[in-house]
Amino acid sequence: MIVFAIVKEPYGWAVRRDACMMMPAACRDAAVAAAERMVRALSNQGERAVLQFESAEGRASFAGNDAG
Repeated sequence: MIVFAIVKEPYGWAVRRDACMMMPAACRDAAVAAAERMVRALSNQGERAVLQFESAEGRASFAGNDAG
């Protein structure tokens, strides 16, 4: 399963896969939107992919196609 994480960086936000940055973003909403597109694209190809991010309460949340 491929896991994309939305993380806070010193300059803004980023989408990461494992320890590698996939895309920087100026705001959290832009990072979430980009990661959702990546998850959707991979899911359309039959890959298992999820999005992980911290909620406002600091809890990890997941969204995506993990049933592959």
